[in-house]
Amino acid sequence: MNVIGVLVWAVPGTVEAVSAALAALPGVDVHAATDDGRLVVTATDVDGLHASDALMAMNQIAGVITTSLVYHACEPDEETAVAA
Repeated sequence: MNVIGVLVWAVPGTVEAVSAALAALPGVDVHAATDDGRLVVTATDVDGLHASDALMAMNQIAGVITTSLVYHACEPDEETAVAA
């Protein structure tokens, strides 16, 4: 399983809409947002969408200025870990 931490910078005034659009992406959680446009987001692999694909999708959301990958971890899937 891949887990990434992302800082998202959005146009001030669009934070609520950007936050909702980010949260609508599968495997994406918004943990914090500021009024000036900074959001703390995580994404994990889910069926049909890799965390890296979610990162690319974040950049396509209206109001997003930029994203920065600040954390990445790759851990064995729970099913794999239990079988071992």
